[in-house]
This record gives sequence, structure tokens and C-alpha cells, in this order.
Amino acid sequence: MKKKIVLSVCIILVFALILVTAAACNRQGTEEPSYISGTVTSYYVGEDDSFAVVLESGEREDPFIADGKASGAKPFTELSVTPLVAGEYDEISYTVYGGEGDAESVTGKLPAGKFGEFKAETEFDFMPSKISLTAGDKTSEIELRDVLAGALTASDAINVAKELFAERIAEEEGAGKTPREIYVKLITGDRETYYFYVSFIGEGTDYWAALIDPSDGRVVSER
Repeated sequence: MKKKIVLSVCIILVFALILVTAAACNRQGTEEPSYISGTVTSYYVGEDDSFAVVLESGEREDPFIADGKASGAKPFTELSVTPLVAGEYDEISYTVYGGEGDAESVTGKLPAGKFGEFKAETEFDFMPSKISLTAGDKTSEIELRDVLAGALTASDAINVAKELFAERIAEEEGAGKTPREIYVKLITGDRETYYFYVSFIGEGTDYWAALIDPSDGRVVSER
């Protein structure tokens, strides 16, 4: 009798395990897809008389195509340096410092791009504080500023934009349309003040966009 009870309990446990596993697989299979094709999680800037620096991390499509469809954003960290004075060199060497007492660092080289900037992806696991740049016989050491310190996140900015475009979103949902591709980046006109640019991209040239102040969530402009 005891053997039958034990066997029955084992069978029940096995079926329970199968059901839990199946439910978990079903949840994974029906997980809501992400319509975000680009976002920013950290953004450091700095400059001197010779160079302007942007060190940005986030997720994005590669390559990014504004076609109204998000095809899987992947993590990235990109360093971009723009010369502020003319110079004859085809690459810039860099060292990013950070961590406690600036004890950690990562080094690399930036090749010249098509539009005068020097850009490449990099990778590190510490909070950056400064960068050293060498181009030809010129060397600069530049302090880095965290633009998003104490500010809204990109997710916050998306939520602000969703509220702003709530009627348009509801109208398209009611028509059975697929949610628009969402792309977020930080932009500036003077390298002093930065705004979240949040774009809801449809097909062709159809898009909505808003500029949002990361300090307080204020909508600066919309389209």
C-alpha cells in the first residue's frame, strides 16, 4: 500500500513539474516583443580647446534602419571624438580612466570617419571619469561629465512621449496597426544642454517625435 502511495505521489510530482515547465515555456514564447530599436543608458561628455568627446552606452539595432520595425537591439558602448581644430592625422589613441581613484582604464584607437569624427565601439565595466587623447604630437586629458546624473532615464522619456501621443497610439491600436518602432537618443545644439529625442517611427517618412528635457520631463517640442 505504501509503495502505491509513494508511486502515486511521484507521478503527481512529475506531472506537476511538466506543467510548470510547459507554463514557463509558454510565457517565454508569448513574451511581448520589444518595439524599441534604440535607447541610451549612459552618456558622458567632455571637451577642451582641441576635442569634443562623447562616451555613450545603450542598446540599438545594428545597422539601424528607420523602417517602423524593431529587429532586436543589442548592447553597445561607443566612443566618439570630434576635433575642434584642423589636424592631419588618421587615428586617435585614447585611454579612458575611472573606478576608485581612477585606478581602472581601457585603451584603444579611433579611426577617422567619413564626417570628420573619430569613432569606435569600446568596452569597460567601471564608471568613467576622464579620457586621455593622443593625435599626432598632440595630447589632451579631458574630464568627463555624466549628462544623465540625477536625470530621467530613457524609459522615463518614452513614457512621457507615450502620454503625449496617447490619442494617436490609441487610434492606431483601434485600427489594428502594429505598434511603432521607438528610437531614443540624446541630442544637443551647443554641447551644454541635452535633450532626449524620442521618435515613434512608422512606414516610409511617417513618424512622430518629441524633444524632452531629461532634468524634469518637460516636452520642449513635438512633431
